[in-house]
Amino acid sequence: MGDIAIRKANDLPSDARRAVERILGRSLKPNEEVSIMAFAPHEAPAGEARHALARQLEDRVTRTAARVRDVPDDEQEAAINEALNHVRSNQK
Repeated sequence: MGDIAIRKANDLPSDARRAVERILGRSLKPNEEVSIMAFAPHEAPAGEARHALARQLEDRVTRTAARVRDVPDDEQEAAINEALNHVRSNQK
């Protein structure tokens, strides 16, 4: 994957904020975050390769779900939020 940037709306330089607002067609709220991704597109797999990848993804999702089956929803949510906060704090 290409480069990714996540910034709080209040932390954007004014020219960047205006550009994002023009692209979105609306004003940014102060507490919103903006994500920007840059990557080179590629052709999606077709035929059997596509089916094989879909099966692999489904298997991965099933294995991941089995690992957290007995974890309460609020603990799962807390773990996800902790991971997101960690990633975001390391990008600044």
